[in-house]
Amino acid sequence: MSAFQRTTDHATALTWADEVAGSPNIAYPWIPQDRFIEAVRNDANLSLTRQDKGVFGIGFGLNPIINTTWTHFSLEARVPIEVTREFKLSGSWTGYSIATTKCATEAAVEELNDEQASAENLGVFLADHAPDSSTLPGNPEVIFWGVIRDEAKKAAALAALVEWESGAKMVSSVATRTDMRGQGLAQQLVKGMVRMACDRGIDRLNLAVFTQNQSARAVYERVGFTHMGDFNYFEAP
Repeated sequence: MSAFQRTTDHATALTWADEVAGSPNIAYPWIPQDRFIEAVRNDANLSLTRQDKGVFGIGFGLNPIINTTWTHFSLEARVPIEVTREFKLSGSWTGYSIATTKCATEAAVEELNDEQASAENLGVFLADHAPDSSTLPGNPEVIFWGVIRDEAKKAAALAALVEWESGAKMVSSVATRTDMRGQGLAQQLVKGMVRMACDRGIDRLNLAVFTQNQSARAVYERVGFTHMGDFNYFEAP
């Protein structure tokens, strides 16, 4: 194993992420420059540290350094359990990314601004049909909402396009009304959202999904999203 290297230079850290994890990878959307602290690597492992309600870390490779300052962190799911036994496992998630040009010719969907989404009580829609949604109407990161409606003009499927503090653009809170599932609406909606992002000059979108949500993962993969890895999320004692 080669000696570990350290850097506090954000651009170098992202280059290392490309070398260790391939491209695209989650370092770009998850590690913004203004909150970046340091990166530590050797040939096969990389750890990235940022400020975030404490100190957050991401590790790539089978044996990344777990920084003792991390209050919460994500490691690749393939990391042996012996490495993380002393930490609390809080969940598992999967990252995806797509070049928006893949959907440049898809049909757009109805667009709502955040004020319109709030006026339609779409937060209630999400509470009823996707209670784990991370983005709600009124959140400042929302760029726009995409909606597909049923014949009665009621919302049948919904998603948000958001901008993270890193500057990365994300698809978030994808939800289909319970009684409308199984009709391909989620795939139609996500394709439309990607196309609309492309129209705005956004070249890449990212998203995160619970690893166990196989139906959502299948939708994103059919749309053309690239899998960026499965991760476990831990909290320090």
